[in-house]
Order: sequence, then C-alpha cells, then structure tokens
Amino acid sequence: MKPKPAILLHLLLLLALSACGLAKTIPSRNPNRDTTSQPTRFPDPKEVRALLVQLVDVEKRAPGIVVGMIAADPQERWVVGYGRLSASDERVPDGDTVFEIASVTKVFTGTLLAQAVLNGEVKLDDPISMYLPEGVSAPEYEGRSITLLDLATHTAGLPRWPSYSEEAWNNPFTDYTMEQMWAFLSGFRLTRAPGSLYEYSNYGFGLLGNLLARRAGQEDYEALLLDRITRPLGMDSTRIKLTPDMASRLAIPHSTYSVENSLFDAPIHAGAGSILSTANDLLTFLAANMGMTNTQLQPALQLANTPQRPGETLAHIGLGWNLPGSGDGIHYHGGGSFGSSSFLTWDSARKIGVVVLMNIYDGPKETLAVHLLRGLPKPFPVAPQVLAAYAGSYRFDEFIMTIRVDGARIYPQVPGQQGGDLIAISENRFYLRELYAELVFYRNGRGKVDRLALVGIDGALEARRIP
Repeated sequence: MKPKPAILLHLLLLLALSACGLAKTIPSRNPNRDTTSQPTRFPDPKEVRALLVQLVDVEKRAPGIVVGMIAADPQERWVVGYGRLSASDERVPDGDTVFEIASVTKVFTGTLLAQAVLNGEVKLDDPISMYLPEGVSAPEYEGRSITLLDLATHTAGLPRWPSYSEEAWNNPFTDYTMEQMWAFLSGFRLTRAPGSLYEYSNYGFGLLGNLLARRAGQEDYEALLLDRITRPLGMDSTRIKLTPDMASRLAIPHSTYSVENSLFDAPIHAGAGSILSTANDLLTFLAANMGMTNTQLQPALQLANTPQRPGETLAHIGLGWNLPGSGDGIHYHGGGSFGSSSFLTWDSARKIGVVVLMNIYDGPKETLAVHLLRGLPKPFPVAPQVLAAYAGSYRFDEFIMTIRVDGARIYPQVPGQQGGDLIAISENRFYLRELYAELVFYRNGRGKVDRLALVGIDGALEARRIP
C-alpha cells in the first residue's frame, strides 16, 4: 500500500515547491466574489466515458478504470467503466468489478472506532495499553501515552511501516505475524509526545484495526468489518478475503499498463489497507456518509467525519477521513497499492460523491476524482487583454510564482519548473487538469489585480502580487 501526501502538498511538489510550514489558510469570505463562474454541474456519463477512453486508450494511464458518482439533490447515481480487467482479460470493468481499495480502508477502520465509542466499548482518549494482550507494552513519551485517537489521526508517533526486507518490497508483510506486531510495539521508542504531530502510519492503523477486533471479541478485523459495516449496509462485495464469486470479477493489479502484479497481501495490517470492494458498494457507503440512507450507522459515520486534529498541509483529519477544519466541504481518502489506485471523496456542502478505481500502480486517481467533483468545467472565453492583466509575479510566504501570458495562453511558473497551460473556467478562475487545482485572481478596490489563490482539495494558499 503506497500512501500519498495530501492533495495540495502533492500539487506543490509537482510544481517544485516546498509547502512545509508555508501554508496560510485564507478565509472563505471573498470580497471580490467571482460572478462569472459557470455553475457546477453533475457530469454526464457520456462525457465521463469519453474522458476514460482518453486516459486508457490514448494516454495509457491504466488498463481499466471505473468511476461512480452520486448526488443527493436531485438524487442521481451512475457508474461508468472502461478498459479491461487485466492485460490478459478483455472484459470491460463495471460497477460490480472488484478492486483493491488500499488505504481507503482507513475510513472503514475509523468508522469502526466511531461505532465502538458510541457503543460504550471504548473512548477516544483511552490509552491503547488498555486493549493490548498481557505481556505487550505500549511506548510512552514523558508520561504521555498513545491513545486510540492518536492512532486514528496519524499522530501517535509511530512509523509508516515497521522495518522490512527490501527483497520483499512488493508484499513485505505477507508472513508478518501478530506476535511481530506486538513485539515491534513493545520495543519501539517514541521521539515526541503522542498527539503532537501528524505522521502517516500504516502500522498505526493496522494496530488500531486489531485492537478494535480484540475489544469486540471478533476473530479478526474482517469479521468486525462484516458484522458492523458491510452486512448492515448490504455491501456484499466488500471484504478482505476474496470469495469465489468476487475472484471471478477481480480487476487484476498492474505494476505498469501491460504488466500484471499480485494483490497486496498483509493480513495483520488489514485495518490499514486490505479491503477489496466495488464501485457499487462504495457508492452505497458514500450514500450512508452523505445521509442519504436510513441506517443505524449514521451516528458513527457522523463522528468519523468530524474533524479531530490538524492533518497534512491545510487538511484536518477525522477518524480516517481527511476534511476541512470546519467539517463543511470536501472529505476524501485515497489509496494506492503496488498494482491498484483508488479515491473516495464527497462534498458535504453540495452532497456529491465520487468513487474512482483503477487497476494500476500510482494511477491518476486524485486528478480524475477532483476533476469530476468540480463538474468537468468547460473552457470559458477570456479576452487577451484580460489575461494580460494577470501576468506578473506573486509571493507566497517563502516562494514566488510567476504567471506568464502569451496571447491566449496563460501558465504558472516557479524557479526550475514550468506548469502546464491553465484552462479558463471564468474570467478570473483557471483550472490545471494535470494538477487538479485552480488559480483564482482577485482585484483590489481600484480594479487592479493584486493577489491570487492556489486552490486545492485541502483548501487554499494566498499570494500577493509583487509590484
């Protein structure tokens, strides 16, 4: 399972920027509100299929892709698939095709924690030592213990993974045992207080899944998942271990467009990223998170989607979900294994959700998901003299972005790297599809362009124009 940095940070990295410590959240109020922007529209499945044809047949970004979308008002739900199940299987993937969802598993683990809290089985601030087997100890730092909330928010101070052999890179934890997990925890030494800093940890979420299963008296993480989430929601194709029927519908993972790979196999770390599912099942899960279904899981889903602590870059983190600090806006989690890519996101303000599943390592799932969530914005004609007013240099906290304009062409540039052309979606809003972000230009009271905002799924960074 290959975790990714938060979306806006990933954007800045692609632009050869260093965002660490530079992010400055701008308020949601906008005194220069854009009134020329096109209204966001729910994408038409035919347009989406054309986009998938481009990604699969022309750009060869994945052997197969399945996209699902859901809206609450007005209610709409559809799934579009294109490509093939594998390099050797020409069947076209659809809403019932089974994919690895990798780290998207973490939102399920977070929901299981929320349920345990609401059931009175645990408390978020319980030290994990309360739920460890006899003879296993948890590290502390200056008297501060690791809590369940620390595990669920990547703030426990635990590493991304326990050490493993480079020779077993593709599936390094196939033979990893529960005894090894306990031994690693007992022998680990914290370098900072739990709860003090975000650091992504697959090991921590794998540990959390096992602790929750132990507390509930279940055989393993999968048994808890089936009992408390997938069966109640009717998600019959969402499991850890493939049934024969699911295996017959599996999209084989690929390391490249034409080279097949194996499923990621890490049973002891199941709570971090071992779930397999379908677009139809994940849309059902999104519908429950969006409050579109009458389910007893609703209080747990609400708790899982509640901001708990600062996350990476501008995002906060709930119990698994990445989301705005206010809780109102885009909630998301991505997943990537050594042969599959996935992305699950929904907008709590607009009540629109997106599922993207690909059978390839490191596929462009964020790009596609955010592109769809924005409603496939269409190009907007902007006069060259208007574009010319945006040319210049803009200073963020510790870096400068230069906007170049060449007639009808406008593009961002930073030292050592040039971004792709920006697509105008209104007179002052521009979209860069490859980086799934927007640049928005603002004018002061005298009508002069004096700043811009770089807007990603996590939030926005503001830059002032250099005179």
